[in-house]
Amino acid sequence: MKTETGITNTVKSYFSKHTIQDIIETIGKIKTYALLDWLTHKKIKPENILIIGAYFTGAMIANKFKEYNVTVVDKHPHLKCLIDSNVTFKKPKAIRGSWDLTIDTTGIGGINPKELKIQTNAFIVESPISDASDPIIKSHDESKKRIQAVKAPLNGILYTSGLNAKTSGTMTLTIEVLRRSLNKILEMDGVLYASSQLRFYERILFKEKNCKKFIESLKENAIITSSLRRIDCDTPIKENLRRIKSQIKEI
Repeated sequence: MKTETGITNTVKSYFSKHTIQDIIETIGKIKTYALLDWLTHKKIKPENILIIGAYFTGAMIANKFKEYNVTVVDKHPHLKCLIDSNVTFKKPKAIRGSWDLTIDTTGIGGINPKELKIQTNAFIVESPISDASDPIIKSHDESKKRIQAVKAPLNGILYTSGLNAKTSGTMTLTIEVLRRSLNKILEMDGVLYASSQLRFYERILFKEKNCKKFIESLKENAIITSSLRRIDCDTPIKENLRRIKSQIKEI
């Protein structure tokens, strides 16, 4: 664990080993393994895969399946930086044709159901509503409408919950892990304060469109704590990550 002296030698700063990127990748793996478990249970071995949405969930699933024929479509061409070079990246006009498996990860305000002109053997939509604790966010969930528009023989919704976050977006869950972890650390005796180096990362990616800066910024230590005694910043992070669960519910 990285440690520095604070204002005086009596006070020390403790850094988590976890970076922001580590938290994001762990959440991405939880979602991806839920999909893999479902495919195994259904004995589906897709070779022709379409992923709609290149942000965290879409990118991580695409990179996991990179050995297959995977196509990712997204209206933001600069998001190609998140995708492995072996994965085909196209603009949304490519949302057509026939596929073994299609996965929609666009969430709130994402792909319009009317734009889904595809045929697919299996269709999975990532739900954006997490624990469904916010009625306004819940009212903007079009997961079932998208499934009804495609009419695949097999379909399901990928639900991710466990932290009572307002959405199941990877960045939302990352912030919630950090918020809960900071609160836990602040309750510990001897802690002066605890902080995260969290920035508004999505602005870097979607407004500045600076993918390199975005990726580099995620490598920062997730939590720094100023304390009179040794503090393990990683334990609360790991505890909160273990609370996150993903599953696919068939419709």
